[in-house]
Amino acid sequence: MLNFIRIGLKLKGILTFIFFIFFIPIACSFILGSEMREGEIKNIPTVIVDHDNSSYSQMLVKEIKNNEIFNITNYSDNDSDVKNLIENNKARVGVIIPQSFAKDLTEGNAPKVLIFYDGSQMSITSAAKSRMDEILLSIKTGYIQQIMQGKLGVMPEVSRNYMLPMYFNYRILNNPARNYSNFLNIGMLISVAQVCFVMLGADMVKKEKHYLFIWVKTILGGLAGALSTLITLAIQVKYYGVPFRGTTKETVLLTILFCIAIVSYGVLIRLIVNQKILSIQISAVTVLPTSILGGYTFPILAMPEFFQSLSTILPFVHYAGPMRRIFLVGIGAEYINPEISWFIKFIIWMWILSIGIFYAKKAVKKGYNHIKDKKNSVKNTGEAVEV
Repeated sequence: MLNFIRIGLKLKGILTFIFFIFFIPIACSFILGSEMREGEIKNIPTVIVDHDNSSYSQMLVKEIKNNEIFNITNYSDNDSDVKNLIENNKARVGVIIPQSFAKDLTEGNAPKVLIFYDGSQMSITSAAKSRMDEILLSIKTGYIQQIMQGKLGVMPEVSRNYMLPMYFNYRILNNPARNYSNFLNIGMLISVAQVCFVMLGADMVKKEKHYLFIWVKTILGGLAGALSTLITLAIQVKYYGVPFRGTTKETVLLTILFCIAIVSYGVLIRLIVNQKILSIQISAVTVLPTSILGGYTFPILAMPEFFQSLSTILPFVHYAGPMRRIFLVGIGAEYINPEISWFIKFIIWMWILSIGIFYAKKAVKKGYNHIKDKKNSVKNTGEAVEV
């Protein structure tokens, strides 16, 4: 019976290890990749209020309708419907075309088209606004060019030069498709993985007599975490089209160091906190916010100075940021070496603190047991004398 219990406990430990290290990160990679497969926000629900109903206003509506970013779900005659539909989560963009749209356009007065965006969804707002600006600018430029050619007899090339006296060529480097998944998925998956790894680090400390056993488990746990992370990121490249422009050597080395660092931090917390469940909770809670401070949801350069300084001591910042640049930019060893040096120093500090706490607690426990045994010895001697 005891053998079955021991086998069951060992099997439970192995399954827990596999679940935290491999199953959760890899499953999240497939889920996130499938969820963001499109890479670009499309079919944004849009409401149109056209008070003009002229050929010119219909041309504008047609341009919006034919654009893949927008999905016209409602037409209305009431301006207040725009706000109501956005507030009721039935639309994200609203366009109100004034009654004098065609008249102002033909008379040379700039018609004022009112556009509403749902500010509670800034990613949608950003995508919708940039595309709407392109549509409005194209229509405006095309109309004025047509007027110059028709009424003033200006040649097409000349009218185009008058309309666009300066040409600006835009190139988006590293992510020209403006694909959200290319720069979001990497950091989000690393954020999930690091929570799993730090919890594993806190869970793997048992009642070892020597720190060497803990150190070996830390290394093995970090290597297993690195394998899981590399598989997780490889899934994004192979199945979901995330580009990889860096070199494998730097990617693997940086990943191994990051995972060992995170597991070492979890071990340190476990050595400080005696209660297993509490140490796992503290490890997860202290690591989870680092993805917010790491510049993925809001750029570090726009943060207050205190948080910019705080971000320099977070492992997530020294791994997720460089990994994104490895994947999208293809940076080389000269940019990765400083991060490798940082992780080596961080790991050494984690080990020094862990060793110090491990043997300090052993010394305290030994001293306590010695005092306790001495008191018991004195007590037993007193009882013997009394007898």
